[in-house]
Amino acid sequence: MNLRRQLLLVSLVVLLLPLGAWQFARQIEQTLRDGHAQGLLESAQVTAEIMAAEGPNAWPQATGDVLYVHQRPSAPFLDGHADDWHPWLDYPQRFASDDERLIVDLVASRHRSGLFLLFVTTSPDQVFSTPGTARGDRVQMEFIHPDQPPARVQIAPLAPGWVESRGNNPVGWPGLQGYWQSRGTGWTLEAQIPDRQIPHRMTFTVFDVDRQASARIERQAGSGGQHLSLIERVPALEDRLQALTPAGSRSWAVLDDGWVVAHSDRRGAGAVDADSADDRATWIATWLFEQLISGQLSRGPSRTTITPRLDGPEIDADRGLATWTTRGDDPGILLTVSAPVIVDDQTIGRIIIERNADNLLLESNRAGLRLVGISMGALVLVVLILLGFATLLSERIRRLRNAAERAVAPDGRVLDTLPTGMSGDELADLRHSMSTLLGRLREHQNYLRTLADKLAHELRTPLAMIRSSLDNLEQTRDPEEMARYCRRANEGSVRLNRILQAMSQAARIEESIQAEQREAFDLSRLAEDYILACGQTYPARRFTLENSTAEPVVLHGSPDLFAQLLDKLIDNAVDFSPDNGEITLTIRRRGGQVLVDIENDGPPLPESVADNLFESMVGQRERSEHRDGSVHLGLGLYIARLIAEYHHGQIAVRESNRGCCIRMVFPKN
Repeated sequence: MNLRRQLLLVSLVVLLLPLGAWQFARQIEQTLRDGHAQGLLESAQVTAEIMAAEGPNAWPQATGDVLYVHQRPSAPFLDGHADDWHPWLDYPQRFASDDERLIVDLVASRHRSGLFLLFVTTSPDQVFSTPGTARGDRVQMEFIHPDQPPARVQIAPLAPGWVESRGNNPVGWPGLQGYWQSRGTGWTLEAQIPDRQIPHRMTFTVFDVDRQASARIERQAGSGGQHLSLIERVPALEDRLQALTPAGSRSWAVLDDGWVVAHSDRRGAGAVDADSADDRATWIATWLFEQLISGQLSRGPSRTTITPRLDGPEIDADRGLATWTTRGDDPGILLTVSAPVIVDDQTIGRIIIERNADNLLLESNRAGLRLVGISMGALVLVVLILLGFATLLSERIRRLRNAAERAVAPDGRVLDTLPTGMSGDELADLRHSMSTLLGRLREHQNYLRTLADKLAHELRTPLAMIRSSLDNLEQTRDPEEMARYCRRANEGSVRLNRILQAMSQAARIEESIQAEQREAFDLSRLAEDYILACGQTYPARRFTLENSTAEPVVLHGSPDLFAQLLDKLIDNAVDFSPDNGEITLTIRRRGGQVLVDIENDGPPLPESVADNLFESMVGQRERSEHRDGSVHLGLGLYIARLIAEYHHGQIAVRESNRGCCIRMVFPKN
């Protein structure tokens, strides 16, 4: 995987930032929604407490099943048609026979002129009664009022048209009149009880007769003999609820089973119109709210101002409850809260408050989209920056690779070092290190190319001595000359052997260093003994020890190897110092390091050899032999560097006014 792909993969981690911010925004929005819901729930609880103070008598009492009576602004025209029953016809109470071939939809409504009932039946056939028999399709009803005796009323028309009947009690209550109208799949009965004393409960049964060739079938559908409690809205409760409903909300007062007894709608009240074009939610906004902010919401029921009965979790809750839902048929979200109305430890009803939350939806969407947009923009910017940075790094690495390939010939020869870069980062350090490495490799290759000449120069003399001596031995018979030529041949052989020993000395030193055991030794004491021995070994030189440390200088290594290190450096100082010259060995501390300097009188080293003086077979002597005639191949300082590195030290040449100074730096134990 290349560098750009790696950085692209790493940049994807930045995606965690907008994800984290999105989760944080969702938590904040949830907290705000909880606060909003808690405020509305407290309003519902206060309203429930006030409504409970009205007492249980202010609420309708429903025993058993309910027939809901809608309030209508005008009386319908009794013609057997349901045209003027909309929109209440959308909320019928349905009853069916056992075989479900007879279906009866009953709608009750009230106007100041009386109680109106609409029966809409669906049956396969219609049969009218014959005079005096009442054996056709008919309706039987029974009404109950606290101030009147129970009454039964039967409608058994002989033909479609106007119908009238009265209760079978002494006072003839109640009087009922209406219109029976046939339909293609059944019939419709539109009836009115004009009396002021509207019944409190009623029961009804619809009889449907079908004539077949072999039999007469009669089906029944209705309340099944169970009295239906007539429940309608209570004006006093509606007035109180209207005063307590918060602005911008609508509310319901319902019985314990969800039947509405009061309703208030104040959605148009307040400083802000919830239905304004700027604040109206759309399907896309609702979807975004669910996907980005709230999560999936359940779909709320469709409720209108004439909805007779509410259902949902708010009706079944034993305590205060707040729910968030989407609108049933329109985009947007709703907040619905429920609080029980408790009187004498009995729940007699509930207060339901519903508020349009489109403003919250839109503001949450704006904030969420703004957050996502900014985060994604930042992510894209970071990715582009990282890709650009990766491209720049790749290009720099590619240029470095190309420069390295151009610096080395196909046969392995180093042609040139790398050009230095302007930046100061790790790639520039790598370029510098590679350039230094190529430089040292080129110097080593130059050294290898000149090694043959050096060895030829060193080996030419002893080989010439041996060859000339052997040639002369063949031509002479004089014993003295033969002995002299044999000595010269022997001297050449010894000299050639010394050259070969010097060439293998470095390898032997490296092997001995690897096998040498480490121990702690006192450098000050070793230096004192060594300087005394140097005075006896080189009487033509003056040796001085300068030790500025009063305490022992302890190093961890090998005292024998360190003595060899001093041998190489002192031997080099003796060769480059004049007779009666002074050689100084200095030991001192600097911070956590030990500095050892060996300085001698004599000519300074040329700058051209200062950098590679400690490499193998590099020398600066004008002849290839020591003062004692031993062979020199430039291995002494190389061995000295190996021993210094074994002691975790560094060795280098530094400037000196006297001539040459070799400095070694060791860590203090």
